Amino acid sequence: MFEVGIIGAILIVSSHSASGFTPASRQRSASSLHRHDRTTVLNAIPPPHNNNNNNNKNKNELHLLTFDLDDTIFPIGPVVADANVAQLQTLIKYGYENAANEEIIAASKQIRSELREAGNSITYTDLRKQSIRREIERLTGSSRSERVVHDSVIEAIFDAWLSERHASADRNLFPYTSTALESIRQEHPGAVIGAITNGRGNPLEMPSVASYFDFCVSGEDDGVFPRRKPDKGIYEAAVRTYNAMQGGSIIQENDIGFNWIHVGDDLANDVGASAACGAKSIWFTMESDELSELPSWSTATQEELQRRATMDEMAREHVSAKICSLEELPGAIVKVLSR
Repeated sequence: MFEVGIIGAILIVSSHSASGFTPASRQRSASSLHRHDRTTVLNAIPPPHNNNNNNNKNKNELHLLTFDLDDTIFPIGPVVADANVAQLQTLIKYGYENAANEEIIAASKQIRSELREAGNSITYTDLRKQSIRREIERLTGSSRSERVVHDSVIEAIFDAWLSERHASADRNLFPYTSTALESIRQEHPGAVIGAITNGRGNPLEMPSVASYFDFCVSGEDDGVFPRRKPDKGIYEAAVRTYNAMQGGSIIQENDIGFNWIHVGDDLANDVGASAACGAKSIWFTMESDELSELPSWSTATQEELQRRATMDEMAREHVSAKICSLEELPGAIVKVLSR
C-alpha cells in the first residue's frame, strides 16, 4: 500500500495503511526488543543452522516469511470505508450528528501540512485522533485551546474505528489468503510467519488468519516510529523479533543459510526496502494496480510522488517473483527458494 506522504489506511471517504495488540502469549512485544543495541540486519539474523553442511543440506528451507497487510492480504479501500462508517456511528452516538468524513479528511490534510512545514512527523493513530478532535471542534464551534471533549471520547471513537478495521479486514480477505497460508504452513512447518505494516492492521486480531501468524511489527511500535517503510528500521525490528523467538542467536554476514521472503504489493516499501535488508521479495500485484490513480484522500506532495516513482523503478530489479493471486504464493515460494 502507498504509505509515504499519505494517510494510507488512515482516512478515506469511501475507502497505509501499531500493532500493540499482539497477544503476549504469542510473542514478546516488539517494544521490549527495541531496547537492544541496533545492529545491521544481517548481524541480527539468527542462524537456523551453524555449519556449512547444514547450510547446504537446508538450502531450500524457509526460515522467515513476512507479509505486508494493506492491499496484500486484503483491499484497504473497503476496509477503511467500513471503519469510517463505524467512526461516524460512534460520533453520532456521542451527539455529533452532523459529523462528516469529508471534514475529517480535510482536517487530516491540514494537520499533515502543518507538521510538514514544521519538519515533524506523526503516527497514523495520532493523526486520526487529532482529526476527530478537530471535527468535533468544528461541530461545536470551539477553539483548540478550549478542549471541549474529553480524551476518553476521542479514544472511544478511535477504538470503534480500529475494531471495525480489523473486523472488515477479516471479512474482506483476498481470495485464497487462508488456503495459501495453510498450504505454506504444511509445506514449511518450521517457518516463522510475521506481518510488517506501517499502520494499524494486525493479523493477530483477525480470526480467519490469526493462527497462521507468529508476530506483527508496526511502524507505530515503540522503537520503530518514525522509521516505517521504506526505512530499514521497521525490517530490522522484524528481524529482532524473529531473533528473540529463536533464542537470540546471531548469524554472520557470510552465512548464506538464512532464507527470508517478504511478500507485498508496494515496490518501494516492500520489494526494495526488504531486499535492502537481505530478504527475497515476492511482489503481489493485481493487473489494475500499476494503473491505479492516486486516491482522493492522499496528502502526498508532487515532490513525494516523484521520489516515489523513482524508488519504484529502482525496486523492480529486486523482484524475486511476481504473483497476481495469493493462490500462486505457495508455488512462488518454492521457486524462489530453489534458485
